[in-house]
Amino acid sequence: MQIITEDGENYILISNPRQLEKLLNLISSQEAFADKFKFSKRELFINLLESLKVDYEYFTKNYFYYDSSRKIHISESQFGYVWVSTSGLVAKNKPTFNRALNSCLNQYLVISLLFKNAIEIVKDERVYDIDSYPSSQLSKLSPAIFHNLTFYIEVFCKAYLSLTDSTVPRTHNLPILYQKTVDVMVNKKHNDSLFQILVLDPLYNFINHIDKIPGDFKEQFIKYDDNPLDDTVILFDLGGLVEMTHILELSVDFISDYFYMGTESHYLETNLFKRLLELADTEEKKKKIREMYPHLDNSHKDASKEN
Repeated sequence: MQIITEDGENYILISNPRQLEKLLNLISSQEAFADKFKFSKRELFINLLESLKVDYEYFTKNYFYYDSSRKIHISESQFGYVWVSTSGLVAKNKPTFNRALNSCLNQYLVISLLFKNAIEIVKDERVYDIDSYPSSQLSKLSPAIFHNLTFYIEVFCKAYLSLTDSTVPRTHNLPILYQKTVDVMVNKKHNDSLFQILVLDPLYNFINHIDKIPGDFKEQFIKYDDNPLDDTVILFDLGGLVEMTHILELSVDFISDYFYMGTESHYLETNLFKRLLELADTEEKKKKIREMYPHLDNSHKDASKEN
């Protein structure tokens, strides 16, 4: 069968009855596979469904068919291809063709589930009983969150650097990666934006904590608990957990938006500090904005240049 590539994605093309017959033979052979197909004519796809005894009108109610006994899964994507699996329900290959971005998206799923679990436990009043089952869960969640949050920030920085076509340092050292990310942000004129205020700035507190851990601290040793001078613990405060969850949601939303939209992403609209000041209708509000974002205030720098 013929392979075609469109927008960086590979598809198996079904353009004539002979190729359709090969696909049907592959399915009937019970060989396990899962792949993306494109049909040059709608009639060929309808013939595939009819040969598998799937009513076309029934299929178009949901645009998917799943038979657990036959392990057949057929789904028509809005992006113009058909997913066919003889292994039952399986995930399609990879979210994108960018490995750094895929790593970031995968790790976000892990850390977000850990925070969700932590929030559910903290909401359970039994957790305040030191002998309770939820309380014992905290001792497992604390190192898991620390380990996976550290890794998430690493792959997030590397994904951003990759999307900006910048050199990605071959290191696990978060302070180095974070500083490189800040430098690129400034060089690319992505600063003074929602990306800086809502995503990068809030992550600094965690980076600063990592940077201050004494001894020969290594991020890659967290998973083995092999940093003798590290006594980091996670504070299970509901407000703090929710806030961190929100920051992570914004970060993954930004990195996905940047991948698809590039510099058109609303997260990268600059002059945010000036726009915030213009929206403030009182001097008191303007003062608060200057106190919250002093590092974005270039007015004093501009004044010094004039002098």
